[in-house]
Amino acid sequence: MESLRERKRAATRQRISDQATRLFERHGFEAVTLADIAAASDVSVKTVMNYFGAKEDLFFDAEPAVLDHLVATIAGRGERSATAVLRPLVLDSPLLAGPWPWRAVDAELWAALRAFAECERRSPTLTARRAAILQSWLAPLAAAAGSTPWAALAVGVLTLRHAVVQDGLVAGLTLATVRRHVKADVAPALDALERAF
Repeated sequence: MESLRERKRAATRQRISDQATRLFERHGFEAVTLADIAAASDVSVKTVMNYFGAKEDLFFDAEPAVLDHLVATIAGRGERSATAVLRPLVLDSPLLAGPWPWRAVDAELWAALRAFAECERRSPTLTARRAAILQSWLAPLAAAAGSTPWAALAVGVLTLRHAVVQDGLVAGLTLATVRRHVKADVAPALDALERAF
C-alpha cells in the first residue's frame, strides 16, 4: 500500500508532467523553459529537476512504462512467438501498448494525440530524442525475446508504426483512416518479422 508521502510525490510528478505537456503543445517544446513549467506547476525549478532529469524527459515521461509493458509481454509469452504477442500491442490501439482500443478513442483524446504529435514533429530536439528512445529499446527487447536480430527488426517495426500514426495525426486524418494505414503498412511488416523468426 502506498504511503501518503508516495501518493503526494506521484501527484506532484503527474501535475508537473501535465502542465509541461500543455505548455509544450501551446508554445512549442523549444520555447518553453523549466522556469515556465515550474511556475505553471506551482513548484520550484529544482523540484522539476528532481522529478525529471531533462526537459525532454517531461515530454517522453510515459516511454519507460511503454517499454516495461512491451518487455513484460514479450518475456511472458510462453509458447507463442515474440512477434505474435507484439502484434496486438502494435495494431490494436493508437497508443503503443496503450489502454485504449481504436474504437474507444473519442474526439477529445484524438485531438490531444494530434497536438502531442504536432509538438513532437515541430521539434528537432524531440524528433532526435524519439529516435534515440526507440534505439535504446533494442537491448531490453533482445533480452526479453532472446534474440538481438529479432529485436533489431522489431525496433524497425515500432519505428514504422510511430511514423505512420504520427504522419496521420499531423496530416489531420481521421482515426479510422489512420487505423487503416496502420493495418495496411505495419501488419505486413509484422508478417515479415514472423516469417523471419
